[in-house]
Amino acid sequence: MKNIIKSDWILIFSIIFLIIVLFLKIYFPNKKIQPFGMTILKVSSDSMKPVLKKGDYILIRKQNNYEVGDIITYIIEENCLVTHRIIEKYENVFITKGDNNNVKDSKEITIEKILGKLVFCFRKGDEYI
Repeated sequence: MKNIIKSDWILIFSIIFLIIVLFLKIYFPNKKIQPFGMTILKVSSDSMKPVLKKGDYILIRKQNNYEVGDIITYIIEENCLVTHRIIEKYENVFITKGDNNNVKDSKEITIEKILGKLVFCFRKGDEYI
């Protein structure tokens, strides 16, 4: 019985924390909010549909290693981020593709350009993923 109560408190705390962080991100969109080393971003296209939709909020976190199948966010140029799935991996170079795109991305991504891996998605007005 104690484990159930303890897990309920953890769930409640996690939900409250997520709501506070999302509130801060929505009302202060230009502020860099990184709870526990995670970055909160808003999806701006449907290139990863149906997994991620335009308007979703995602949490990403820097990892030591990335694998084929991971959804990552990376920098392609200053102030331009892309969130796509790794489809090929060669040492520390990755080939990515949006799930809703017909062709793979034209640029190879080095590990230094990766900001993090998708940890959680919050779909506004819908369900959690």
